[in-house]
Amino acid sequence: MKKTHLRGQAVTEFIIVMPLFLILLGGIFEFVYIYRAKVTLNTATFEAARAGSLNHARLSPMRKSLAKGMIPLFMNASNVDNAPAAIGNMTVAYGKARLAAEAMDKASDVLSPNIGVVDVISPTKAIFEYYKVKRRVRLQHESEFFERDIIPNDSLLFRSSESRDIGEDGAKVNINIQDANLLKIRTFWCYKLKVPLVKTLIRETVSGLFGILNTSPEQRVCNGAELFTGDEYIALVSQSTIRMQSHIVQEGGNLK
Repeated sequence: MKKTHLRGQAVTEFIIVMPLFLILLGGIFEFVYIYRAKVTLNTATFEAARAGSLNHARLSPMRKSLAKGMIPLFMNASNVDNAPAAIGNMTVAYGKARLAAEAMDKASDVLSPNIGVVDVISPTKAIFEYYKVKRRVRLQHESEFFERDIIPNDSLLFRSSESRDIGEDGAKVNINIQDANLLKIRTFWCYKLKVPLVKTLIRETVSGLFGILNTSPEQRVCNGAELFTGDEYIALVSQSTIRMQSHIVQEGGNLK
């Protein structure tokens, strides 16, 4: 009777412990995937900032560069030793990344109008208005020079380093022309979770602790993506700062 009782107790303990162990194991795998995606986004964000520094802080080149940096998340592991197949695989992955970035941008226009896949944090419109000068500039996609308002990037070592308080009282910054040529961007990406059950727990947690707290603007966009794909996503966010290598031009609402 005692042995039978002990055997039943062991089965009960196994039934209780085993699901918890599987959830823990699945959580480890999922967080490894998330960490890989975050590192990929950090690298892609730096590449996007670099593209912005070379292209007058315009959003379009930065979005393309961000999508190019996110290619590893869309690559197929098969045929990696076959060069033509690998090139085709990369081309398809880049197409998927571009479509994903465009979809997130369109969703953010509806669900979170104040953010985009790539946003310029600095310089702001107020900084641009203060330091702007008129100059004839030709952008990379243009064949002729046009007169525009720009923040000049040339001869920065010889320009005045005196700082100015710029902006409204609630968002006033003390900045000079050298710091105005520092491009700071912010990106986000909706990462598709993979491990069953664990992905639901993670997504519900980051979406506001099961509705107890308000979710972030980026997560609202990712939650909206679930309505179309049926998958579960979390929003990953990254930032990068780099010195401009070209004049900053205000174009298409790139500055806020």
